[in-house]
Amino acid sequence: MDDPAVSVVIPTYNRARLVCRAIDSALAATATGDEIIVVDDGSTDGTEAALAAYRGRIRYVKADHRGAGVARNRGVSEARSPLIAFLDSDDEWMSDKLALQRTLMTRRPDVLFSFSDFAVREDTDGSEHRFYLSRWHKDARSWGEILGPGTPFSTIGPLPAGRDDFPVHVGDLYPAMLNTCYVATFTVMVRRDAGAALRFAEDLPLYEDWECFARLARAGRGAYLACETAWNHGHAGPRLIGADALTAASTCIAMLSRIWGADAPFLATSGEQYRRVLARQHLLRARALIQAGRTSEARQELQRAGGGPFAYHALAGLPGPVARGIVTLGRALTRG
Repeated sequence: MDDPAVSVVIPTYNRARLVCRAIDSALAATATGDEIIVVDDGSTDGTEAALAAYRGRIRYVKADHRGAGVARNRGVSEARSPLIAFLDSDDEWMSDKLALQRTLMTRRPDVLFSFSDFAVREDTDGSEHRFYLSRWHKDARSWGEILGPGTPFSTIGPLPAGRDDFPVHVGDLYPAMLNTCYVATFTVMVRRDAGAALRFAEDLPLYEDWECFARLARAGRGAYLACETAWNHGHAGPRLIGADALTAASTCIAMLSRIWGADAPFLATSGEQYRRVLARQHLLRARALIQAGRTSEARQELQRAGGGPFAYHALAGLPGPVARGIVTLGRALTRG
C-alpha cells in the first residue's frame, strides 16, 4: 500500500520561544508529501517573526485570537492530506511518531483515529515522568478493559529502528469517554474524511478536545498505541485554555449534555450511567458555587445532583458571605 500523506496542525498563541521546538520535532517526523500548518491564534509576542526562518517548510496561517477550538478547526480546514495529526506548540513529538501511526492507519482501515501514551518533561528543572497518560485520565483499569484486547504492533506492520514492540488496542471508546477524556490531542492522528465528527467545539472555554474525540469515538473505532510518541512540556508560559473549578464544571455539564445527553440510543441502554456522571459534575459545580459565596445557585445545583454531602447542604443554606468566610477559614486552618 502507498503510505498516505499527513497534514500536521499546530495551533499556537504567544509561544514564540516554544513553537520552534514543536516545529523542529514535526519536521523530524514528517516524510515527503506531508505538510505542517501553523495556525497563529492572534499572537502578540513576535511569533510570526520567529517563524520566518521556516518559510517554505511550513504553512503559516494568521488568525484572530478566538481560542484553541477555532484554531484547530482552521487547521483542519486548511489540511490537504488524508491523515491529520495534531501537535500543541509547547510540546514535541518523538521522531518515529508519524511513522508508527501512518503504518497503523494504512493497515487498519477500520480505525478512524489513533492516539498514544506520552512522557512529561518539566522545563523548569528537567525532571521527567514517563508513561503519563494513566495519571492524566485517572482510570485505574487496563486498556484491555477500556478499549479491548491488545495486538502486538509487529503483527500490524514493521517497527521503526530502535522501537520495542508494544500492544495496540482497537475498539469502541465512546462509552468510556463519558467518564473522562482518554485522548491527549498532541498524540492524535485522524482520517480527514471523518467529516463533521472532526470538529472541535468553538463555544467552550475548555474541553473542546474532549467533545471532538467523543464525536470521533461515536463515529468510528479508535486505536490506542501503548507506547510514548510525544513529550508534553511543563512550563510557566501562556496556555491556549485555562479555567477555574466553576468554569470547568459548568463547561463539562454543557459538553456532556449535548453529546451523550442528546444521544437517544445511548441513553436507552446507558441512561443511568449518564445520569451518575452528570450528577457528579453538578455536585462539583455546587461546591465551586459555595466557595464563591453563591449559595442560592449552589442549592439548585445540589437539587440537580440529587443530593450531596451534609456539609454542602449546610453551607448552601447560609448567606453567601458567611459560607464563603467559613470555607476560607477552613482552608486557612488546613494550611496551618
